[in-house]
Amino acid sequence: MHLDPTRLAGATNFRSLGGLPAADGRRIRPHALMRADRLSGLSEDDWGALGRAGLTTICDLRSEEERGEHPNNPPPHLGVRELRFGIRNDLRADPALARLIASDPTARGSERVMIEIYRRLPGYMGPTLSAIVDRLLDGGAPLLVHCSAGKDRTGFVIAMLLRALDVPEPLIRADYLASRHWPGAESHRASLEERLRPVVAPEELRASVDAVLDVRDVYLDAALQALEDEFGTTRRYLEAAAGVDEGRIELLRRTLLA
Repeated sequence: MHLDPTRLAGATNFRSLGGLPAADGRRIRPHALMRADRLSGLSEDDWGALGRAGLTTICDLRSEEERGEHPNNPPPHLGVRELRFGIRNDLRADPALARLIASDPTARGSERVMIEIYRRLPGYMGPTLSAIVDRLLDGGAPLLVHCSAGKDRTGFVIAMLLRALDVPEPLIRADYLASRHWPGAESHRASLEERLRPVVAPEELRASVDAVLDVRDVYLDAALQALEDEFGTTRRYLEAAAGVDEGRIELLRRTLLA
């Protein structure tokens, strides 16, 4: 499931999803879908590895502010197309989420905020999923989806694409949870501590930051439950919120599976 070399030096939450079993006994084509955290630390060798994997499209889910702080800067000679979406569903972008933590300044309160962030993801991500599928059907694979940490926004988008491809649910869950304790998490800790320190009890600060940095079953469950409450099924969600009907799902499978 990984590029050779098996990890990129400058992206600590990277993986390729090629080889996962999907619909009708087929598998995802090598490196057709990849996921990562921010790409600003990629070395020349890292970009070379992605180039050899055929990288065609980068889907950047971060806000303009995040991109300004940590730009991607893919080498021009790779000819990679970047799609930028600006999903602002996090503590920095939404003061209401910080107020929610302030109402329960504990690690449990931080977990509740993450659950709320995930509960909102289906509503935020419909147009994004539509654009990503459009790009995939227009020759945009191999395609890499990423955000800052590569676990929440990216995790939901990838889970929806894998569901569309009929990857078995335990493998979708395993891929999501593979971001648990990702090596780059500590690089985000200082900024999160600074953001949470004014509203979280000092003795709860480390555990609260852990809750934000983690991926947990209860987080993904919140997104899936919100989806099911409004749309009933993932297929109906993809069709109603993203314009991805049965015909486009079949085209997507023909494009990405072998």
